Amino acid sequence: MERTKIATTTVDKCSLAKFYSDKVQSLRLPTIQREFVWDAEDVKKLLDSIVHGYPIGSIILWKPDVEFPSVPLIGDDNKSSAPIYILDGQQRLTSLLLIMNGWKLKRKGKEIRTSKICFIPESERFYIGEKKGIDVSLATRAAMADPEALSVLQKNYPGNFHKVIKLVGQKVATYELPLYILESQVTEANKEEIYEGIAEIFTRVNSAGEPIGNLAMFLSFIAAIFPREAKDKIIELHEQFSELFGLDLEPVIRFVFSKLGMKQNQITKVKAFKPAIKELKNKYDKKQRQVLNIIERARMSVETILKMLEIEFGISSSHLLPSQIALIPLFEYAYHREVKNVDNFSIFEKRRMLKWFLIASFNGMYSSSPNKRLEEDLLTIQAKSRFPIDRLLRLMKERIRTDSIGREDIFSYSNILRGRVGKEYLMVLDILLHRKNATDWAGKRVKSEDAAIHHLFPRECLKEEGIQDEKLINCLANLTLINPDINSEIGDQMPAKYLPEYVKDESVLAEHFIPINKKLWNIENYEDFLGARFKLIWRALMELLEELS
Repeated sequence: MERTKIATTTVDKCSLAKFYSDKVQSLRLPTIQREFVWDAEDVKKLLDSIVHGYPIGSIILWKPDVEFPSVPLIGDDNKSSAPIYILDGQQRLTSLLLIMNGWKLKRKGKEIRTSKICFIPESERFYIGEKKGIDVSLATRAAMADPEALSVLQKNYPGNFHKVIKLVGQKVATYELPLYILESQVTEANKEEIYEGIAEIFTRVNSAGEPIGNLAMFLSFIAAIFPREAKDKIIELHEQFSELFGLDLEPVIRFVFSKLGMKQNQITKVKAFKPAIKELKNKYDKKQRQVLNIIERARMSVETILKMLEIEFGISSSHLLPSQIALIPLFEYAYHREVKNVDNFSIFEKRRMLKWFLIASFNGMYSSSPNKRLEEDLLTIQAKSRFPIDRLLRLMKERIRTDSIGREDIFSYSNILRGRVGKEYLMVLDILLHRKNATDWAGKRVKSEDAAIHHLFPRECLKEEGIQDEKLINCLANLTLINPDINSEIGDQMPAKYLPEYVKDESVLAEHFIPINKKLWNIENYEDFLGARFKLIWRALMELLEELS
């Protein structure tokens, strides 16, 4: 087959203001792109680079004449007549949109937020929070001739709003974003082949972000000579659970094709995938109904497990899961047992599955050598009539030298807000808050995808007091999940000031593992506060693991 060619590669620059007004509505994210994971500190660094004229890297866009599964960069799913796909730069583009949209945006019905960032004219420094300075979003929108933003600035900051618009707003609005726009020659005849070309381009240009193998696997699947109806059913399955849970295509493909008879190495290795697909096509050539039945049974298995995680652990979205691959053994067990409803599992079975999932996810069971480990675990499950937690934990111990979550793991001063690093801690926090029936401080139960990650001691206040170590600022013991609006209202207040106002009942403190000793709510006792809260979290986790045993 002749390699797909790039018709044109345009190297261009575009001001952020023009980019925002002219291009953003056409931009789409392939569904295999990871979610937005930057925190306010990352956005602040991006702003600092822009204001000082430092390069922030190129944005690489793709304009094919075909469509593949994707979501809009911003707004509802109103597909553009000429969609442009983001190959590289999603974190930066999302951050820039947050700046221009008042720190929050909607993406296909889901809200993305970050903390407000202000600029202090006197020191010419950025500040996360509302306690000091002028809102950078207001200054940027004013520089883009937004009359409402300008009016707010004139009213609230009559003395120095001009300076902030000049030093920050105009520099952000006029910053020239480097763009690579790739276009390909596509006809209906080579529509399938184009994806192999896209796979190669992904591999060459996407040096950061999702593992290259997963992107290539996705595109190889789209290009595969597999029965159209079956392929559509798999995409439909993915879209259903991507919408409901944020499930990636990778675990869907890994799971479904394993049930069709493929090994994990065949599924995830691009060179092995194509011949394996041909074998499947021949194997099921006159058994299309059987293939569709397998896919439907797989769909019910996925639905059952996700419902169980929502009910038992409060996990209704993937955004705090360290890895989605750990879901696949649970899918496999539901499939193996032909379970069609959560109620078909006994309490005993659910506890075994949940305990294994919690320990495996926390310890990164499939973070390395996932194919071999997953294949072995799936075979172990298929060989047993009940969930083989003991055997799976023994395998875990052999591979990564642990089959539990230790005290030293929880009492960890780690910056858990750096990209994917630390998601295991946020997952544990989310589960424990659910098991405590914790409220979001606004009268509703905490639901992680709707909540904000709240610093009990505000990060900027800690830095002002000389605590600069991000491991101390962003560690598990200083974080909880609360209502985003209340998080904004609290702003940069210290817990000694805001906790009596927002948390009037000691039971709410207990739900969020906050020490009731009010002396610990003062900055001079910060490290003692962390130690006390670590103990409360650890105790709750041990109680949960004991219950699951």
